[in-house]
Amino acid sequence: MPSTFHIGFDDTDSSEGMCTTFLCYNLVKELISDTRNELLDYPNLIRLNPNIPWKTRGNAALAIRLRSSLSKKNLFALCGKYIKRFATSPRANAGLVLFEGEEIPAKIQDFSNRAMYSVLGLVEAREIVREFCLESISLRSNQGLIGALAAVGNVLPSDHTFELIAYRKSLSKPRVLDKSKIVMMSEVTSSKTFSSYDSEYDRIMIAPHGPDPVFLGIRGESAAAVKNAFNILCPVENLRGWMIFRSNQGTGEHLREPISLDNPKAYYSGKTLGTVCEAPRTQIGGHVFFEIENEQGKIGCACYEPTAVFREFAKMLTVGDVIEVGGGIRKNTTLHPKVLNLEYFKVVKLAEKFTSSNPKCLRCGVSMGSMGRGQGFRCEKCGQKSSASKHLIEQPRGLTEGRIYIPPVRAHRHLTKPESRFQLTKKRSIRVKLINGWES
Repeated sequence: MPSTFHIGFDDTDSSEGMCTTFLCYNLVKELISDTRNELLDYPNLIRLNPNIPWKTRGNAALAIRLRSSLSKKNLFALCGKYIKRFATSPRANAGLVLFEGEEIPAKIQDFSNRAMYSVLGLVEAREIVREFCLESISLRSNQGLIGALAAVGNVLPSDHTFELIAYRKSLSKPRVLDKSKIVMMSEVTSSKTFSSYDSEYDRIMIAPHGPDPVFLGIRGESAAAVKNAFNILCPVENLRGWMIFRSNQGTGEHLREPISLDNPKAYYSGKTLGTVCEAPRTQIGGHVFFEIENEQGKIGCACYEPTAVFREFAKMLTVGDVIEVGGGIRKNTTLHPKVLNLEYFKVVKLAEKFTSSNPKCLRCGVSMGSMGRGQGFRCEKCGQKSSASKHLIEQPRGLTEGRIYIPPVRAHRHLTKPESRFQLTKKRSIRVKLINGWES
């Protein structure tokens, strides 16, 4: 009788190259070449807490879910072969976890949920592996075991997106793409794909620049959408093949949990509601900082120079504004306290902001000058005096209540939820029709 298996793996890449999705691409090709195996879902590309300082690049873990007539022992041996084949860098701290069963235990799902926003340890991961008799491999520092287990437990039950990742044959050849095609593809498919091209800064967003085998990646709302977008770009040179992943990219999943300001934990991600209690200030380098508070405490918020226009919106905030903020906690140092690195802010309520002006002379119509504190005003042109008070003028704020402000596309993280997705229904069916795409 066939069994259901969930295979999780992580951290087979390093700054020197490789990509964990490329391992998945090759493993899936072998799995589906055997009629005893049937994929139950697209391979899952799970982005974990992006604020972990020791992560590799996008902090991605992968999961393959299939029904197979292979024995658990033979399937695990096959997966282990690929881990050892691809995780060759001394900096690749790879992990592999194999779970057999239809229903993933709640404890593993909870571990996966916390991997999105918190810092988890090897001790807990190993305890779960032992408790549920999971097959596992971990290399070098063994950190990949955490991500592999987290990938197994996150079945993307609600909001999700898709990414088509194409791979290149030769790593020695540069990635050659027709920019005009990418711009056209972004415009034609804009309602169904996202973060392909930043028109404001004229920047291509689908192609990496490192030594890894990834040629390009197109993100969108459905498998058909990313495949159709890819068709617009084809043919491309040096193409090895492509595969579609179901993912949590673009969902903001890491920012759903509340951050408590009474003791914010370093590297945690989340959101909180507060009132601006210190006006924004710009520091050397163009970084913008301000402070918020609520009944739990206070924390500084940071918008860094690469976020461009996002900083300009932050500078419009004033003391008394009520906002929701989301981001990651930067660790405190001997010189600086903990700071919340902002990934978005939402205006809940704007404070009124006024400027004052001296009254105008009733005879001349010009602004009068002050004669000193509490002594009234005098017209310098005709000498007319007045005991009137200064006029208060309400200033337009430039911000909109209820609006969410995020950085431009060029500064988005993999999990950043783009503006185009905020209007979408959160609950989405996970019933998917697989589109085969393993060769060029």
